[in-house]
Amino acid sequence: MTALSIPLIEAPASDPTTMREPLAYLDAHDAVSNAEYAFVAFKETHRASGTWCVRINSLHTSSSVFHPNAMRLQARATSAQGKSWFTWGPAMSPTATDPRQIKFQVHVRNGQPTAVEIMIRMRKFDHSADDLRTVTFPWPAN
Repeated sequence: MTALSIPLIEAPASDPTTMREPLAYLDAHDAVSNAEYAFVAFKETHRASGTWCVRINSLHTSSSVFHPNAMRLQARATSAQGKSWFTWGPAMSPTATDPRQIKFQVHVRNGQPTAVEIMIRMRKFDHSADDLRTVTFPWPAN
């Protein structure tokens, strides 16, 4: 979040059925389109069953859902390949003509998810790549 701003997006409020706990926030400005991109990560727990997931909601891009079982299975497969992270959800990859990048990276250790990193790179007015902005939050415990 920029020093002089308020969040552009927030986690939805909890309600009688679902508890929502904010985990992280990140925003960036794309100077070419004069648009703000913002992401909020939160843990969402169904009060009756205790079932939970992590969600990342966004302005201008698709949201993403991280279900614990899917993360566990992918983390195990990632570790078996000798890797320490995998990408999850919709991503925007840089090209030769557009340096924008948006990526959700799940970090793993010993076959278990340990953290989620949100990465954003937007454009300066001259269409060159702006600085990479990131925020990392620990994978929630059950």
